[in-house]
Amino acid sequence: MYKLTDNTSIIRISDGAFIPANEANTDYANYLEWVEEGNIPEAADVPPDPTYKELRAAEYPSIVDQLDKIYHTGIDGWKSDIQVVKDKYPKP
Repeated sequence: MYKLTDNTSIIRISDGAFIPANEANTDYANYLEWVEEGNIPEAADVPPDPTYKELRAAEYPSIVDQLDKIYHTGIDGWKSDIQVVKDKYPKP
């Protein structure tokens, strides 16, 4: 039995081996044969949705850019930029 991953490999459940999707690989050829016999692999795990903290962190400017913003526009200019991200991804 096999399980799909979210990239280009398959997991063989019996031993946890990651099998690359390469037809020259005999384990992958065995997987394809197994599928041709009508078997269906388990679906890939779905990663959880990112939290508001993760979404905010990904969208905030770098610390260097934030400090530059403070230098050029002051704390109020920086706060207004940061507030846009906070409003976009509010706390639950």
